[in-house]
Order: sequence, then structure tokens, then C-alpha cells
Amino acid sequence: MQKNKVSKKFISLILSLVIVLCSIFTFTVSPMVVTAATQAAYYVSPTGSDGNPGTIDAPFQTITKARDVVRTVNKNMTGDIYVYLRGGDYRLTSTINFGPEDSGTNGFRIFYQAYQDEIPVLNGATKVTGWTQHNGNIYKATLNRNTKLRYLFVNDKRAQMTKKTVKGQGGYGTYAVTKGQASWAWTSGSNSDGVKYNASDVPEITSNKDDLEIVNGTTWNENIVCTRDVITSGSSRVLLLQQPYGAIAQLPGWGAAFTTTSTHTIYNAFEFLNSPGQFYFNKTTKTLYYYPRPGEDMSTADVEAPVLEKLIDISGKSNTNRVKNITFQGITFANTDWNLIKVGDSYGRTTCQSADGFIAYYNGNWHDTKYTLLDTYPGMINVSSSDSINFTGNIIKHSAADGITMVNDVINSNLVGNYIYDITSSGITVGHPQHVYLGDGGEHQKYAPGVEGICTNVVINNNMLWDCSTAPGFGGCAGITAFFVNKLKVTYNTVHTTGYNGITLGWGWCNFLDSNTCKDNVINNNRIYNALNRLHDSGAIYTIGQMPYTTINENYVKGIPDNSTGPTYGLHNDEGSAFITENDNVLDISPGVTYTINCEDFGQKHDLTILRTYATVNKMGKNPPKSTIDTPVAVPDNVWPLAQYNIALNAGVQEAYRSILPSNLFPVQDYVFPASCATKCGADLNIRSSGNAANTVWFAPAGTTKFVVGPTMTKAVGTATSIVTPETAGTYKLFVVNSSGAKIGESDALLRVSGSASQIEAESFSSQSGVQTENCSEGGQDVGYIENGDYTVYNNFDFKNGVTGFKARVASGASGGNIEIRLDSITGPLVGTCPVTSTGGWQTWADATCNVSGVSGIHNLYLKFTGGSGYLFNINWFEFTGGGTTPVLTGDVNGDDSVDATDYAMMKKYLLGLINDFPVEDDLKAGDINKDGVIDAIDLALLKKNLLSGT
Repeated sequence: MQKNKVSKKFISLILSLVIVLCSIFTFTVSPMVVTAATQAAYYVSPTGSDGNPGTIDAPFQTITKARDVVRTVNKNMTGDIYVYLRGGDYRLTSTINFGPEDSGTNGFRIFYQAYQDEIPVLNGATKVTGWTQHNGNIYKATLNRNTKLRYLFVNDKRAQMTKKTVKGQGGYGTYAVTKGQASWAWTSGSNSDGVKYNASDVPEITSNKDDLEIVNGTTWNENIVCTRDVITSGSSRVLLLQQPYGAIAQLPGWGAAFTTTSTHTIYNAFEFLNSPGQFYFNKTTKTLYYYPRPGEDMSTADVEAPVLEKLIDISGKSNTNRVKNITFQGITFANTDWNLIKVGDSYGRTTCQSADGFIAYYNGNWHDTKYTLLDTYPGMINVSSSDSINFTGNIIKHSAADGITMVNDVINSNLVGNYIYDITSSGITVGHPQHVYLGDGGEHQKYAPGVEGICTNVVINNNMLWDCSTAPGFGGCAGITAFFVNKLKVTYNTVHTTGYNGITLGWGWCNFLDSNTCKDNVINNNRIYNALNRLHDSGAIYTIGQMPYTTINENYVKGIPDNSTGPTYGLHNDEGSAFITENDNVLDISPGVTYTINCEDFGQKHDLTILRTYATVNKMGKNPPKSTIDTPVAVPDNVWPLAQYNIALNAGVQEAYRSILPSNLFPVQDYVFPASCATKCGADLNIRSSGNAANTVWFAPAGTTKFVVGPTMTKAVGTATSIVTPETAGTYKLFVVNSSGAKIGESDALLRVSGSASQIEAESFSSQSGVQTENCSEGGQDVGYIENGDYTVYNNFDFKNGVTGFKARVASGASGGNIEIRLDSITGPLVGTCPVTSTGGWQTWADATCNVSGVSGIHNLYLKFTGGSGYLFNINWFEFTGGGTTPVLTGDVNGDDSVDATDYAMMKKYLLGLINDFPVEDDLKAGDINKDGVIDAIDLALLKKNLLSGT
């Protein structure tokens, strides 16, 4: 028996090590030591016991026990240490803490990871059972809890506190603060002590009056104040505020504060319980009430009431005593609780903007304090004073505040391939608003010199963030928030549905111009959907303050609303934004936005480079000083030129991580073809794989039900990453068809093809030569940038018999010139010269034509451009005309002028979907043996019969 145990453990370790090594080589992360050495392995299971030895057959029960055992063997590591978490629910009642003593040493790592394909869940909630019908649609259950319940999750979906929207009628009473009366009293002042409402609008509240919350929203911020009592005064219902936070919330300047006269939503009274998905908890009677959504059966529903604020806390001691070299992989972190920011005995949430909050009573000008007035929120996962902490392939969902926070002195760490869902505030927060300077100290600084550190070399790559910052009171947060950070890399993430920004970077506005703690950051190749879902005056990507050497390139944005309820922008460079390069972004946004990109000369913006923006609308502000900013190219129908389509295609979560994308947000057809594209007939088009070789991917006219290869349809095998576009001009949709021929899905995006298959795009043409050509640095799409004397070559160009002409789509901003057509060398035979006159601009197109003589067969083709001055031509496409067709030998699908077994094998691969087409120009004529207009199994059988009979 002992021998069998050792064998199982050894095999398990080897398999797990292979998985780990594969993940290391797949992910784009900071350098780490790759080693085959394993020092030890331990196992944890919810059904185990902490009295066990931690083997696979006798696992520990808790992660804290495994952590404590690891502490006894990690001081001088000789290999990696693995803690394997078996599947199941780990109900946490206290935070799991990791300190410097839990680090990997000698360049080795400690892995806390799921065992094989099992699903361990670190759950911060208690399960609520025993539901009975209270009355009507309302059910109730007992919950042993003494405090307000702000969050509830039912069947893996967030429920909402009860609510009622009313109009505030002004303040009630006065709450006065004297500077120094408490640690939070930084100055003296007074504010309203309560809020009045019409008694007819707010019913009498009968219990737990101190559990009510009031939320009001501004253009870019939301505030939460909590109550201590409810009274009736004349014709008014008065909600008295918890203090001092009720007064603090009235302080923020610039229109961000809580006001007593705005429209409010009051939360958390039993009297408001009237809609599906709402809950109310009576802490006095310990009774939880819930109004089920349609289809929810309370006898079987999974109802989770969170009890724990933080699941994981990884905290070093200083810049020289960090936690190091730990990886968390394949784990689900779920369900946390938080009762807002506490000041004195009061609770609430207010700020100027973003994922932070006021922590003291001051005058509302947060700049005056160097942002010591602000602090960040707790995360489900919290990391500080740490080096090389990696979270890979995890699920983080249902948070009470942030998802993952890395706010102070986190370096060389990676967040890769995580699915982050249903987050109250920010999905990921990096850096801290107090880091305007490093180690400057001061009376209210959170981090002392030697402890304070700028988060540096953090990689956020290939994560899916969905439904962040949409909880009441937190609409001003983002999917990904970064304050003062250095060398942050945010790449290939998909962010879907946020209350405010998709991604925000920087801090400081145009203050503290000598601050250099935010710099050298990258926000590239991300895909952002449905930002500004609730608040406004921002964009999908938001920057504030100077940040030298920062790039925001090749991002794809889909869904920014119009400005009917406040300013909206595709991208927003706010006050102080400087030293940023922001090129090649594609913005599918409402034509009613305020600006395509907000980069007007305001707030001391400067040194911005914004080039080659393609957007559905062109609305730009005035250029700030020392800036180079192109006018966006407007594509009102969002059918993008090929280069911009490829940017959209390549943005967001990459193929290796596609399993983290929710199928209800990304149906297979929209994953394969995520944006509309305009290109040429018969051109190669990049797509994403459908993920299944048994599928077939088609381009066909909308509404197509029968799929046949031909000039108006084209197909590729389901795992293909490119497809040839149809040869007939028109508009098409992409379809995915399964092995039975049934349609799985039809894309929303459109393919528009023009021209003919013989037209050759100038960009791909010119890129083949390696001789003097221009690249696309001047902007535009499918365009060769050509100056006097330039030439390009296309090797082995096959001229049809009888070519008599040359035709090109050109634009010229100069006086004109000539296109010389030469064969085999730049000084070879001249077979045609095409004169070109000025078209009036580099994007004003005209057709140039000329006669061609004495050319046939295969040649290296040279085009030389002469005459004019400055840049002369832009060539969109060219073709040779007048050529006759070469007779097609039926059955010769490989084009070698014979019909043999090679053709039979290629025909079989085609029908199996292993290849998309044949090398010959006319696939249908070559492969359609029986001349019935399709290539099918009958043609394969006839070809075999002919080969066997020798005919």
C-alpha cells in the first residue's frame, strides 16, 4: 500500500509540474526562475484535517495549516514548493495572511494552486438556508448576524438592497467640527446634520433606522452617507446622518460632494422591498428577507451572505523585507463583506473621483493635503511590500469593494489570465494617491519612509474584467485603476461594463509638476466595452497628470454613450496629461459624444502624441502645446479598414486565454469576427479560431441558410485563423456551422468587400520587397506611401495571357508624375508608363490607367515612381487588365497541369475541411467533376473512378 501511495504522489507531482512549466512558458510575465526541481508538495481539502500530514491521501483542511507547515521548510529552498488545493468550498471566517516568512527563497517559488482540474473556492460568506414564505412574493430565513448586511449573492448573482428614489428638500440641523477634537478633525467647520424629504415621499421607517444609506450621484462621482435615525418634523421626514462622515461627504469641491437638495436614492428599508432581486436584513430579529427573481426556487437556491472583508492579505514589512516569490493559480475567490469607510463611529463613502475615499474632515480641496486625505479600499486580495507575487488563471468574483489591490511597494508581479467579475468598485487597483512623492513623510502620510514604495514592473495581462464599479455609490470607479505607478503594463485585457472608466491611469491633475512617480507605463491592445455605463465626463481610457514615456496604443473601444446626460469621450486626457503617446486606437462610439478624444488645451496638458485614430465620429478639441495630434479618420458606419479591423481583432484577451471569456458576452461567431471590416474581394482576412475543428466558418450574405463554396461565399475550417473573402463585391456576415451543417451563430459584424480578386492591395504589395519603400507611419489604411524615386518589387508575379492594361487606385497631393512598369529588374524592360495627375490630396482617390504591351508569363514585377516633389502617390490597389483566362483542367486541383493521386488527396482534405481552397485560380471549375455547381463527395468519387480507369 505504501508503494502505491508513493507512485500516485510522484505521478501527480510530475503532471502538476508539467502544467506549471507550460503556464510559465505561455504567459507574458516578468522573468522568473524556471526549474524542474521540486522540494515538497502538500495537499489541502475541505474534507481533510489539520491533524493530517498533508499528503494526497491525508490532506490538511485549511490553507493556514499548509502555510504554517511551509514556513518550516522554506528558509533555504532547494526547489519549488507546491500546495495543492483540492476542489470544494473553503469557508473562511478570518483572512489568510502571508508575511515575509512565507516567501519562496533561493530563486524558487511557492505555489498555491488548484489540483489538476478541480475547483477550490475560497468563500468569504455563510450559506443561508431554511427559507419560508413570508407573504406574497417575499421569502425569509434566519441569519445569525448582528450588523447591517450590504451584500447578498443568490445563485452566483448579486442581489440588491431595497431602494426608493426621492428628491432631497435641503439640510436639517448643523453638525460642527473643531480642529483637533479627534484624529480625523483636520480643520474646523460645520455642515448639515440631516436631510429633509417630503413625508409623502418617504414612509415611516419602523426598525433598524441606523441601517439606511443615501446615495447621490454627480457627473463623475457618487457618495454614500449612512443614517443614525429617522424622525418626522412637521411635513418632513428627516434622515439624521451618522457623524462625522455625513459632514465629510458634504466637503469635496468641484461638484463632487453630497448635497442635500439633489435627487437621492435611499437604500435598505423593509418598507421598500417590492421588486425581484431585492433583499432586506433585520439585524434586530436576525431575519433576512428576499424577493426571488423569476425562476429562482428558494428551496434549492444558493444564497451567500458575506462575512469576511479580505480573503487574502500579503504584506511585507518594508522595502527591504518584502514577501517574495508566491504564485496563486486556478483558485476561485468569492463573496466578501465591507461596511464602507469608517471615521470615528460613522460610515460612508465620498471622494473626488476614482477608487478611493476621504478619511478625515478637511476643507474639500484634496490637493492641499498631497492626497493624504485619501485612502484606497480593501480588496478581496490585498498585496503590499511584495516582490514577484503572481495571480494566474484565477476567478475573483462578488466583492464588497475592490477585487485585487496592489497599492504600496509591489514590484515584479503579474496578474495574468484571471476572470474578475461583479466587483463593487475597481476590479484591479495598483498604486496609491498618496504616492505623489516617495518617502516624503508628513503628519498624515500612510506609509513611512522605507515602507512607502512605488508599485513597479506590475503586469496586468490577458484578464477578463466584467461588471465592475456598477454597485450603488461606486459608479465613479474603473475596471482597472492605477495611481502613481512605474512601468505598469496593462495589455490584452478585456473590460466589459463599468460605471465609469474602463481603465484609469495617473493622479495629481496639473499639480505637483515635479512629481516623477508615474512614468513609463503601457496600456496597449486592450478591448473595452460599454464604459460610462452610469456616470460621465470621462472615456474608455482616462489619464490624469504627467506620465513620461507612457503609451496607450492599439486599443479597441466599443460603446461610449452620447453626451445627453453629461460629457462623454472615446478617450479622455484630463488635466495635466503630458508626455503620452496615444496611437492607432479604434473607437466605435456614439456620434453624440462630446469629443472623440478629449485633448483640448485645458488644464496644462502638453506633449501629447495622438496619431492614426480611427473612430465613428471626428470631434477633437484644440491641440495642447508641444503636441502632435492627427485629425481622427471618421468611419461613421464602423466598417473598419483592414488595418483597423486587425487592431480590433488583436485587442483584448488572446486565444490562449479564451476560456475565461463568458459565452453569453462573446458568442463564438462574435469572438471569431469581433468587428466589421472593409477589404478587397479574394483577400486573406485574419479571424480568430472558433475553437473546434469540426466547425466550419463561412462568409456569406446575411440570412444565408445553405452554404456552398463559390464567388459569393467562402469558408474555412473551424480552427482556422484566416479566411479568404468572397470574390464578389458586396456585404457579408460570418456564420459558424457545426459538423452536422447546423448554424451555430451569425455575427453582428459585417464584412464589406469591393473590387475584384485580381486587385492587389498596395500595402501588402510594397511590404514584400525589402527595397526602398515607405511604411504606414503617415497614417491611413491599405496604402503605400511613395515618394519620387521609390520602387517596389513583387516576386514571381504571374501575368495572364493577353494583358493589355494597368489600373491603379491612387491619390496624389503633389503635381503629378508617372508609374513605370518594369520587368525582372529596376532597369528591366519598360512595358508601360501610367501618367498620374494631382487628385487634390492624399485621401482623394482617382483611377490611373495605361496601356501595357509585350508582357506574359511569370516575372519579378517592378513599379518605379518618378516625377513630382515631396510625397507623390498613395496607392490603394492595382490590377492588370485584359488578360484572357487559362483553360482549367477538370480535376487538376493542385494546378500542376495533370490529374493524379495528389489531386485526389487534396480533394479529400478539402471536403474534410482540412484546407480552405485549392491552389488553382478557379476552384469550382477544377473540383466540380460532374458540373453541378458544387464540390462534394460525388465529385471525389468520380475523380477516384476516373483515376482508376485511366480516363
